[in-house]
Amino acid sequence: MRKQKTLKRAISLSGIGLHSGRDVEMTFRPSAPGTGIRFRRMDVAGQPEIPALVDFVSQTTRSTTITRGEWSVHTVEHVLATLSGYGVDNLLIELGAAEPPIADGSALVYCQMVEEAGLEEQDLTVTPFPVPETIELSIDGSLMVALPYDGLKITCTSTDAMGRFTQFESVDVTPESWVTELSRARTFCFYEELEQLFKHGLIQGGSLQNAVVIREDAILTTEPMRYSNEFVRHKMLDILGDLSLVGRPLNGHFIAVKPGHSANYHLALKIAAMMDNHQAVCRQVS
Repeated sequence: MRKQKTLKRAISLSGIGLHSGRDVEMTFRPSAPGTGIRFRRMDVAGQPEIPALVDFVSQTTRSTTITRGEWSVHTVEHVLATLSGYGVDNLLIELGAAEPPIADGSALVYCQMVEEAGLEEQDLTVTPFPVPETIELSIDGSLMVALPYDGLKITCTSTDAMGRFTQFESVDVTPESWVTELSRARTFCFYEELEQLFKHGLIQGGSLQNAVVIREDAILTTEPMRYSNEFVRHKMLDILGDLSLVGRPLNGHFIAVKPGHSANYHLALKIAAMMDNHQAVCRQVS
């Protein structure tokens, strides 16, 4: 059990969305205890809010989208990974478009926002939900396993369909390890995917300034790789963000082989169902 956290003050960032290519301003605003993480569309009449919860996930192709009614927010996983990594429980995220700024393709700039604004403990407490038993699922070529564990650990193996750039990493996630081991890992794609992604209206704002491109055996990047196994670490970043959609901190060891947003989402769904069953039992007992 620990005290819930929000930020001490509001802080903003401007940039472009990875998939939309649209200019956008994003503001993190402190939020009251027990209100959770919410996105607010400032560009829409009535400024509708969408809770960052698995029940609102509507799409998991190349990123995670949440939708409420007719309004959506795309590519939420990097922001959510940052908040989960720091243990931020309550925050209002205001957006001037349907997608957060991608920045450099990692979560580094979001970490800088959190560090600059500062963390503030709140009166309510929160207890991480412990994974009670082994969960295993296989979907879209991904294997996901969750095990009971005293803490939060992510172990991941990533590779492409042809076995290129196979990488492995395992991290006990704490606010410190989140910053040093995962937050700087950038998004990436394979060169042969680019044409189809553009045709489907994706990566309209993509460039070598916010993504790493793999072309055959070459790595196209504007700077040296930030980690020797940067690709798998970015996959772990995505897992952390997608699993945060259960709406509560987690204790468990999460093992992934060739993960993707769809598999992350379906694992989060299973965990959320376990949380609901646990709460129902607790109500009956009390």
